[in-house]
Amino acid sequence: MSVILKHYLREDVAKEISRFCSGRWVALECRSSGGVRAFHRYWPDGGPLAIREPADIKRLINRFGNRMPRTIYGSANIYRKLERKEDVSDVNNILMSTPSWDVDGSLEEVELIKEAAEILVDALRSEGVERSVYLIWSGRGIHVHLNENAISGKIWEKGPLRASFAIAEYVLGRVKDELEAICKRSRSLDRRLKVENLIDIQRVFTAPLSIHRELDLVAVAVKPDDLERFEIDWAKIGDFKHWSGWDEYEPGEADDLALRALAEIKGGLRTTIGGEEKEDNKDAQQVVRAGQIGRFQVMGLLQAARYYTLKGDLELAKSFGLNRAIFYAWAKKRGVTVRRVGRGLGPGQPAEREGIEENVGDEVAYRSPHGYFVIGGQIQRPVDFDRMIAARFGQDFERFWRAATEYVRSFPESVLKSQREFYEKVYLPVRDRPEKILKRQDLPNRADQH
Repeated sequence: MSVILKHYLREDVAKEISRFCSGRWVALECRSSGGVRAFHRYWPDGGPLAIREPADIKRLINRFGNRMPRTIYGSANIYRKLERKEDVSDVNNILMSTPSWDVDGSLEEVELIKEAAEILVDALRSEGVERSVYLIWSGRGIHVHLNENAISGKIWEKGPLRASFAIAEYVLGRVKDELEAICKRSRSLDRRLKVENLIDIQRVFTAPLSIHRELDLVAVAVKPDDLERFEIDWAKIGDFKHWSGWDEYEPGEADDLALRALAEIKGGLRTTIGGEEKEDNKDAQQVVRAGQIGRFQVMGLLQAARYYTLKGDLELAKSFGLNRAIFYAWAKKRGVTVRRVGRGLGPGQPAEREGIEENVGDEVAYRSPHGYFVIGGQIQRPVDFDRMIAARFGQDFERFWRAATEYVRSFPESVLKSQREFYEKVYLPVRDRPEKILKRQDLPNRADQH
């Protein structure tokens, strides 16, 4: 048995992960021997992955153990129920959302990461929140979490995502200058220090005592008072140091903060401080100029990000992205306009109608009995997306994917659910300049298009 599976089958590990994941939509990341990442969000019967008790960890391992499980995540949102696929797309099913901030950096600059996290902790203390804060060493940084139970139900009734997002933005705004000063001190060549608001509808967090997706490090919880003493050695597999009191909180402690944040924060743009400098985009721009990324790849990337934003399934998002890229390439070759495309014209359409029809807004696509999307008699598998879309971006694909999801999420849901508006407002502005996805400030103001 692998070291990773042994770790997850430990009684104390299963207990901590289940405590965190209870009520959250779980994501399991697996990694093949070739290094290909795959996210699993559903059980074979179609129900959302959920961990309610330690025994569910064994169930997860038994079901996915042959796919090399690596990392367990829990959603930012806590749901009333998680029984059917429809439960995760129903915003009215969201009970609470954990306000969180990400301090991301290089292992060469752990002290800078700790400094930035300390500023956030101090900011929360200055807002009257002290007993309901916990830190998770995420592998290359720290997640600062505010226990959602410190906020009363009457505030969550105003909208869990809105309240959680507003709190994260409000706190960042209070200490933006201090965080910018620390980020400017970052000199790492591989990963510049970055601090950001983590809240959006699809966000997942590394569960306490999960293993990092790349590094052989455990996501240990750290008590805020112990942050100064924290060292990487605390995260060693098999010999980790973990704070089991991470779920402590004081009821209502964050109510005043939440009300102030809701009164001040009205917009929907998330704050990111630090990170890559503009010159860091040169390699990606060279890939674009070399002609490796064409309209086909841009369409596939954005359609995958669209599906992931609306439905939260990464594997199906890849399948859908490639499916739509093929569809629009066919439409262009046949001289079919976007308006006519919207009527459902497409290659092999009658055969597809024997499969599973799925609506993505007002757009219809077809899935095979095996689950993935199909067009022209061919199934679009996630591995095909990796080969035909992701591979063209080279080592920059992860960066483009993160930027594409941010870009897509900046549009209202009505745009994402409209085939024509998505094409005209999301795709066309970056169709021939995909590097713009990495530099969102160069794009038209999405607020003008709402």
